[in-house]
Amino acid sequence: MDLLAIGKRIGLSFAEINDLRCQDLIDLARSYTGSDDQEKSKDATQVDIDAFYGR
Repeated sequence: MDLLAIGKRIGLSFAEINDLRCQDLIDLARSYTGSDDQEKSKDATQVDIDAFYGR
């Protein structure tokens, strides 16, 4: 899919797409769809804390 189609699909105008770099548009699309490659964080439990401190 080309970058213009991606930008329009997430609701940007052509002027807004024109103001973004390619990488910015890709990052914005990833954050919009929630498909980040980063691991999601979770709250630490007492078991996690004990394991971290070696108790």
